[in-house]
Amino acid sequence: AGLYPLAPPSFAMLRSATRLLPRAAAGVAVAAAWSASRSHDQALCQLEVKGIETCVNGLPTTNPQGRALYGDGFLHLIKGATKKQYEAGEYFFRKGDRAQLFYVILSGEASVIDEDTSTVVDVLGPGCIFGESALLNNRDDRVRTLSARTGCEVLTVPKEALYKELRLARPELPTFPSREELVLAFIQMVVPSEAKYTRRVQFGEYIFRQGNRGDPALYIVNAGDFEVLHQEPHLAEVKVSSLGRGECFGYVSLLSENPFNPKRFTVRCTSRLGKGEILSINGADFHRLLDHSQVVSTLMSELKRTRDELNYSAMAKFGANKIHHWRGC
Repeated sequence: AGLYPLAPPSFAMLRSATRLLPRAAAGVAVAAAWSASRSHDQALCQLEVKGIETCVNGLPTTNPQGRALYGDGFLHLIKGATKKQYEAGEYFFRKGDRAQLFYVILSGEASVIDEDTSTVVDVLGPGCIFGESALLNNRDDRVRTLSARTGCEVLTVPKEALYKELRLARPELPTFPSREELVLAFIQMVVPSEAKYTRRVQFGEYIFRQGNRGDPALYIVNAGDFEVLHQEPHLAEVKVSSLGRGECFGYVSLLSENPFNPKRFTVRCTSRLGKGEILSINGADFHRLLDHSQVVSTLMSELKRTRDELNYSAMAKFGANKIHHWRGC
């Protein structure tokens, strides 16, 4: 559950397992990893992996091979978090309550409840994060109800501490950041350092081209300008959209049934003054986060839908111009 105390599963397993559970709540866990994860959650805290700190405030921070599961910023938050115990049936919060905290489950299970229908829409286990959705959506109130399904021990982190750490993760955040900017900062904060790589690019340099195969990753623009291009068979390449600092790409492949399929788009640097810079995040680590955070999952799905709509619009416009040209108008 959560950010997998186990080694990362394959993309095929992730895509298959996540279809077993609804994606309506923060902290969605992959069902196939639950039982094994729970046994490791407690065992990891007793391991000594070559001097690496394997447990912070009760939360396992490495897998059995000693690989980090979280970024330094997230661990800094966890070190200052408060432990709380909840009895079975006790509410963490209810729909409409003020959003002041986010939570990390150390033990036990939590139920996500749709109060409109009084139904449980998700069950969250050890390692899952919840309550961050309202904070990253700039909301003051909760949109879901969560209660303890069993006795639970959780870590709670106040929103002020979260926002402070997000600004440390991305110092260029504006005074009033958008949801997308907050979520991308959250991603950058949570994923481990070894899963991130910063790359500087020149004008005209391709990040990847349509049809390329390679390891899938999420890319965040740190500096510069980029363009997204697409080409249909027997047609000219058309520009779908532009990207600037604080925006991301690569999610189309990551959200597909097989992330290793050929790329559907081309991304190229268009910065004439100075260099462009992108931050790439390993696909497996991104998927661990995608499958435990509703706000990340929702944003990526919305971005993919928008990218598809922009693509259809650009191709339709190109087709109309082509017909206009053929008619000699």
